[in-house]
Amino acid sequence: MLDECIKKQLWDAEDTIAPLAEQVSECIFKHPELGDREFFSAGYLTEEIAKLGFKVEFPYMGIPTAFRCELGDEEGPAVCFLAEYDALPGYGPNHDAPAHACGHNWIAASTFAACAALAKIKPLFKGKIVYIGTPAEENTGRKVDMAEKGAFDGMAAAFQMHLDQDFSVDTVTLAMTDFVFEFHGVAAHASSNAQNGINALEACNLAMAGINAIRQHLEPDVRVHYTVMNGGMAPNIVPDYASMAVFVRAGQKDYLEEVIEKVLNCGRGAALMTGAKFEFKRAQNTYYDIKRNKKLNDIMKGQLAGLGITELAEGDRYHSGSSDIGNVSYACPTCYSTLGVGKMTKAGPHEEDFLRIVDSEGAHELLHLAAKAMAGAALEVYLGADVTE
Repeated sequence: MLDECIKKQLWDAEDTIAPLAEQVSECIFKHPELGDREFFSAGYLTEEIAKLGFKVEFPYMGIPTAFRCELGDEEGPAVCFLAEYDALPGYGPNHDAPAHACGHNWIAASTFAACAALAKIKPLFKGKIVYIGTPAEENTGRKVDMAEKGAFDGMAAAFQMHLDQDFSVDTVTLAMTDFVFEFHGVAAHASSNAQNGINALEACNLAMAGINAIRQHLEPDVRVHYTVMNGGMAPNIVPDYASMAVFVRAGQKDYLEEVIEKVLNCGRGAALMTGAKFEFKRAQNTYYDIKRNKKLNDIMKGQLAGLGITELAEGDRYHSGSSDIGNVSYACPTCYSTLGVGKMTKAGPHEEDFLRIVDSEGAHELLHLAAKAMAGAALEVYLGADVTE
């Protein structure tokens, strides 16, 4: 646990930079950009943190909108704070505008504030504060690429928080990847010459039926969901091409691969039954499940308790999503927590009404709570807390 004098200095430091942190949240919120296109957001965040004395590398690891900012020394541990700043598509009156319905503006600002607060008291500890910009969590998942290239190797700890319905430290994320299934058939007149056609849409239907048939025989935390992307052009033409998007999730990354093979067999079987040709494309990146670090999570629970948050929900693998932060957790000790907005809204991340919350006064209060908790937990690591497992 932190000495009360040091804790007060840290919290006072966060109070000092609070207006800047809220400005960061608001600015990112007002400039939503889709994954891998976050040029304004990445540029703005690096410019602001450079003003605080951080050394900036931008772009980073060959990813145009990724960055790494550091302040400190080599005499102690390195601790990183992970910023996200990509938006989601499909909002606004015409459902064609990007927006931060997942609150990534808040994530960028809360991790920024944690780094800024620690920077103000840097003479009190040895080590390096690392602010890493991780683009495209919602689509390509650049943390996967960054983890593979070693961005998180040697980190004593990594921190990030997310807005959600509940307060939770022992969170769950499901391993996930996605596919495009394509079926190629033979077009024909659907009435006068149907016997010479091969119906690609029926192959899609059979693949979906096959997936539904195997659900009973998969672990309860598995999720397979799909949608038809292309189902033909006219009812009186046998579709010679059909495609579907398929998402596959599982509680553990190794079991995910077993499930994937079963799902692919549903596509292969559908092609065999109809005579269609089956092809698939797997997503570039696979998200891992989050690997919990009990020691680090216990430190975070203590920090939240000191801030008045003692009622924490246990992560629920049967009602969970996926995040590329899971890949970070396999590279270094990682604490991924959620702060609850349940008293403000019943809406959850990705819902339109969530936009009303993510840059609100209530979200700003949680932003400062998050910054203090993450910075406090990191300070314990800097001061010698052992989180190796």
